[in-house]
Amino acid sequence: MGATDGAKRRKPAAPPPHLRDKRRGGAYVADVVSLDELLRFVHSNGPGGTAVEWVASRQLALITVPQLHVTGVGRGGVRRRRENRTLHPMHRGVYLVGHPVPLPGALELGAVLACGERTLVSHHAAAALWELAKPPAGEVDVTVIARGCRSRPYLAVHQVETLDPRDRSQRRGIPVTAPARTLIDYASTTGMDEAERAIAEAFVLKLVTEPQLIAAIERAPHRAGVASVRAILGQPGGPRRTRSGGERTMLALLRAAGLPVPLTNHPVAGFSADFFWPDARLIVELDGGDFHRPRPAFERDHRRDIVHKDAGHEVLRVSGRQLDQQPVYIAAVIARAYDRRSRTRG
Repeated sequence: MGATDGAKRRKPAAPPPHLRDKRRGGAYVADVVSLDELLRFVHSNGPGGTAVEWVASRQLALITVPQLHVTGVGRGGVRRRRENRTLHPMHRGVYLVGHPVPLPGALELGAVLACGERTLVSHHAAAALWELAKPPAGEVDVTVIARGCRSRPYLAVHQVETLDPRDRSQRRGIPVTAPARTLIDYASTTGMDEAERAIAEAFVLKLVTEPQLIAAIERAPHRAGVASVRAILGQPGGPRRTRSGGERTMLALLRAAGLPVPLTNHPVAGFSADFFWPDARLIVELDGGDFHRPRPAFERDHRRDIVHKDAGHEVLRVSGRQLDQQPVYIAAVIARAYDRRSRTRG
């Protein structure tokens, strides 16, 4: 059974106050209810709708069939609630309560609940939970440890016999692979450029350090994705943060030309510089609609260049067309500027 009403990534419902984490600016936080905990609640407060709503308030408006049974809602009750549209199927044995549009995080938590204990969100879905990638448009990936669970529509299951405790974590209450393991698994499902961007982003966000990532590799040296991560860490300058295809093309050109690898998207004098060599006080900016979001760009770029030049930096601007049609010439211009600036400062 697929995600409810085809609403895999529709605009989420308005956030109920009890599901907000004020420390995270309104982000949702899940709190999975065990059957023992639910039994105690039912014993103190009675079965029925009150218990169902209590579970839903803790689990991003989700409830499982075993939990429904503990609240006193049997097969007939589930059927009636589905007919009344107060229960909406997400996966086999997992329902949304009250509203068919899932809250942020509910698709991921629903996938975990569908497979049961020792299940964690992983791969692309985990990278999205850690805010290292965009949410996947289709399936939610989960890793299941030493137990059976089959893939089904909108749910991709990866099975492992063991998973080191250091490779397990939680994100807003949702069981998920730790950042280092997530990056390894994500690298097995995406291209090198995207994997490098995600690793660099994780370093910037301080989710993981390079030694921690290397340690995760050593715990699973034959894992798919390890070779890609090793190659990215071994590149000149290590992983670099990029925001567009143009920036990735430029970075690859600089590496191929043997130039020192610059800092990318680095703050300089109050502005973000696309490429920055601090030792030479040299900045390269990419222009063009292909590489930047539409905005009143000219005035902003002009003001940024004035500030950077006033601070003693040389600024080179490269258009997307130049990068595409004259890469060798662009590399030579940057190399000459870097050499000139380095000798001048030396």
